[in-house]
Amino acid sequence: MIIVRPEAYRQYPVGRTNFILVLEKALAEFFRLDGGDRYERSAVVAADAGRTLGHILRTDVPDNCDVLVIATADALLTAPAADIGPGRTVAAVRAGQGPLALDQVGTVLAALEKTDPAEVQARADRLTAALAASGGLQLTEALTGSVAELTYDKPTWSRTDAGLFQPGAVRTAPTGRLRLATDVTGTALSGQITVKGWPVVRSRSASADRRHEIYDQLTGLSHYPLVLTVDNGAVTDLKAAATGSGTAAAELERLFAEHGDHALVSGIEFGLSSGTQPLPFNTEANSAAAGKAAVSAHIVLGALPQTPYQLTLACSTSTVTAPGATEALAGAGTETGGERPRRRMNRVTSASCGCH
Repeated sequence: MIIVRPEAYRQYPVGRTNFILVLEKALAEFFRLDGGDRYERSAVVAADAGRTLGHILRTDVPDNCDVLVIATADALLTAPAADIGPGRTVAAVRAGQGPLALDQVGTVLAALEKTDPAEVQARADRLTAALAASGGLQLTEALTGSVAELTYDKPTWSRTDAGLFQPGAVRTAPTGRLRLATDVTGTALSGQITVKGWPVVRSRSASADRRHEIYDQLTGLSHYPLVLTVDNGAVTDLKAAATGSGTAAAELERLFAEHGDHALVSGIEFGLSSGTQPLPFNTEANSAAAGKAAVSAHIVLGALPQTPYQLTLACSTSTVTAPGATEALAGAGTETGGERPRRRMNRVTSASCGCH
């Protein structure tokens, strides 16, 4: 049994008098709501198959309310702004599937309890200030020797999700994401980037089958690195270190062939939820998870809704610094104990990418 303790979630702004826990009906028996003293009223809504979060908010949830949703279905994890309204603060936790799914949800909820949103916001403020003063950034990886660089006069942020959940929108728990819009910030990103870690796949359509297929093909990146050559903001070559990343490279080639803009690097995303580990399924929480690092780093390929899909690829073994500097701002260099050993990995095989 997983206990949901809303009064422990400091990410919700102070002032709401109601709390509603929305659960897929199939999950309801595994959770218990402990309302505590923060809210005058707390309740559980068990959502039948086929219901949408928008409909639940309109019919079952008071206007002045904090809401937590735990579900596997896409229809329960997002809702139009008109259905949310300005008085509701909605957070969502995507549940996975399989024997460890409930344990993984419990891990996210435990992270919510332990996370101080003020500390997350302070970390975000330090990072944005450092990147504003740096004039650019460099992404390096010791094992493959990859280096990529972006320069700018002033960074442009396309996503700032740090600290508190915001009213009027559905926020994925845990909080703690910043996205640098590399496609509109200074010179375009160029060089080589090593991606390794659990990916995140988003889509502009409601159909989940192809999204799941893409994610499955990219999961080899959780163990094996893939080196992307980027020229003027576009991926032009892929080199895999092992069979697992070779499968991922082939899937990226297919996506680039389906829509050329899938090869464009639209952002560098930073995860600020320190101590939160990435989870082995397709959840946006992975882009917030910093793992052992103070701040994690990811690259974003494609841009919704212009492209059918958007990929967030972890750079878990790379370090972000200012150009020409050695102080780590994000990535592996901010892990406890410092940067990883500087060994070279020479065994790479070309994916024969047709995108250049």
